[in-house]
Amino acid sequence: MKRFKLLVIISALILAAAGIAIAADLSIESDRQTFKMEENKAKFEGNVRVKMDDIKATSPRAEVFIDPKTKQLSDAVMYDQPYVVQVKTDKKNEIKANILKMSLLNKKLRAEGSTQTTVTETGAMKPSVIITADVQEYDTNTKTLTANGSVIIYYKDVETFSDSAVANLNQNGDLQKITLTGNGRIKQKDSVITANKFIYDAVKEIAYGLGSAHSDVDMDGTRINVWSDRQEYYKASNIIQASGKVHVTYKDYDARGPKATVYPDKKTNKPNEIVFLGRSVITEQMRSIEADRIKMFIEPKNFFAEGNVKTVIRNIQQNKKK
Repeated sequence: MKRFKLLVIISALILAAAGIAIAADLSIESDRQTFKMEENKAKFEGNVRVKMDDIKATSPRAEVFIDPKTKQLSDAVMYDQPYVVQVKTDKKNEIKANILKMSLLNKKLRAEGSTQTTVTETGAMKPSVIITADVQEYDTNTKTLTANGSVIIYYKDVETFSDSAVANLNQNGDLQKITLTGNGRIKQKDSVITANKFIYDAVKEIAYGLGSAHSDVDMDGTRINVWSDRQEYYKASNIIQASGKVHVTYKDYDARGPKATVYPDKKTNKPNEIVFLGRSVITEQMRSIEADRIKMFIEPKNFFAEGNVKTVIRNIQQNKKK
């Protein structure tokens, strides 16, 4: 078995491209290695193993390209379902894809085709983060992960779906924020929130749904639906704030107004109180009530209205004949 250690990484390449103070070795082992200097590339075939610092990658074959001007390593490409793993003291990061491209100069990692990124906390039985997409790209300069094409993200007990996603990480690789665009959907247990765009603050645990937002929340087998232009979901308190053309339905309740807040029951932590602010109207069977403030209760089912209250009972004559 041949072994080739690219010692050029030790010098200017690592300092300039990787931006780190301590030099590191990049080693590539494989069954066969071919170097074509006229093509400015090297080929590695058969049980390819790449190692640099705490990062290890394996694949059946790989190519390394050299910049013809600077004569430095510029890109590395691993083919045929490569696997990358990075083990830290507190977590393990893994990447799977059909093709993996590493830009050594731009410090970017691009995975293409059936990609999957997983993060597993040390000692945990299952990953805390799983991201699948058609394409994923990680920029080590900005600590930003961009995913495109049928993006699915599992984060703790939250599952998201979207056309594309951008995840911002801190220096330790911990998730800070996720932005979902295009057919966004967030699912938690039996509740689902959809919107044109989502911004999820992982530190504060707040999800912002922007544009055609819709929450479909389970209440012991009965669904509470909330439509609005914008919604904010506070995970810690289980509170939903909706604004802009708010529309709420629950059983025979149909309520509309400019703003509404959904509060959970203190004992069960399930949605139980909905407060409308601004001129709002609630319809129940044959009557509708309009007021400046309306408070709905799920269990026991009831509501209160205050401020310029107006009640309308429809088809009263028809009801008398029955």
